[in-house]
Amino acid sequence: MPFTPVQAMPNKPPNVRIFMTGQLMLQPNAESSACEVFVNRSAPNHHLTIEVREKRNDQPDEILMRHYGPLAFRNMDPPVDGLLIAREPAGSVSMYTGRWGKFGDALTAAIDLRSEEFHASNELRIDLDATRPSIMIQDGIFHTAARTSDKLKMKLRRGNKEERDMPSFATLIGANIYLEEGEALNLSWREMGIKKALSLKKSKEGATYEIYIINDPLFENPEAAKTHDELAEYYKVLPTVPTDERLKLDVEFPQAAPAERGTSRTPCMPVVVGGP
Repeated sequence: MPFTPVQAMPNKPPNVRIFMTGQLMLQPNAESSACEVFVNRSAPNHHLTIEVREKRNDQPDEILMRHYGPLAFRNMDPPVDGLLIAREPAGSVSMYTGRWGKFGDALTAAIDLRSEEFHASNELRIDLDATRPSIMIQDGIFHTAARTSDKLKMKLRRGNKEERDMPSFATLIGANIYLEEGEALNLSWREMGIKKALSLKKSKEGATYEIYIINDPLFENPEAAKTHDELAEYYKVLPTVPTDERLKLDVEFPQAAPAERGTSRTPCMPVVVGGP
């Protein structure tokens, strides 16, 4: 993963936390200090929702922004992203590589489709027509915010051949952002053709912010979800992977699964497209 590695999180709560789940593909670029988040629009019944919440102790969350459906391009020259999340002054993106702590687990737990375990030998290309407008994040320590349950038994298969057991992996990817006095995290996008902007500043009253980026079904029957293969949806936007090289994730559910994400239904996980 071409993120700058960070072995320790700051010993304080982040001012802004970004959470990403569902059919999303993260492609970091250390040179430009950004992570582009591609939105898979070819996955049926998956809908993009984005929400920004301000959180205060002992008070209900205040919703500052909500978006539903495909994004519109912010700019047409070139047409790339539909939402820009940028620190002022400019920040950088990195990946947490340490152990599980209060503010996250190592990002290495996320599925990297360009890794040796998946398609390192393939010239992996993302279908930009089906994944843009994307979301551009220009600051944050990226990490695993939640994993699949240890109670799940998961195997990777290639055709009818069993490849290997799949260990617990990230079902929720997060990014922690730490602001100093006078700094802000700025969001910019278009809504019905009109430019929109939201500035999240460090609060003197101790308020923090959470940004949720979700590309999941709005509702999915847990029983029906057990037969759904999320990797198959990603291959729809990875045209360079031959059919006979595509992997399938088989999940064996425990008899009495508790109602927790990744246990009662097939994991709907974001992935990284990074590689060495």
